[in-house]
Amino acid sequence: MKDSNHINYEEIDIFLKNMFQYDETIETCLEIDESTPNYNSINDFIQPTEELLQDKIRKTILSKQLDEVEVYKKADVDRKLFSKIRTQPDYHPNKNTLLKLCLAMNLTTDETENLLKTAGYSLSQSMRSDLILRYCFAHNVFDVITVNQILDHYGEKVI
Repeated sequence: MKDSNHINYEEIDIFLKNMFQYDETIETCLEIDESTPNYNSINDFIQPTEELLQDKIRKTILSKQLDEVEVYKKADVDRKLFSKIRTQPDYHPNKNTLLKLCLAMNLTTDETENLLKTAGYSLSQSMRSDLILRYCFAHNVFDVITVNQILDHYGEKVI
């Protein structure tokens, strides 16, 4: 599937059919058994426990021995936006921008999930567009244009 000139939609169809299942027989019941903890202040509750997104992106680029310029160009992300993402801890990029960066860095599905989680995002198991992206990461389809062609083929918004 690495050849961007040939997209095997039949293989993607099978993947989606197997992954995109909904069982209507499952009943959901929401019960809250535990009482709410007594926090002395909201600051006791709100403690950042993970590394910053900016640090995670920097470390990923370094560990994979990538060139930052090549990454943002391959991701089709403007230099100024990439600089903002990398240098401003209070800047929160959108999910699509992060997905394009993950593709540009050739991340695995797990690595992508990990980076997205740092920004408060995830690849949903119940959204067809996210399943298509999971397929692309799992099958080493890292070209943003090819990924967008696949998303468009299935009537999903491009990233």
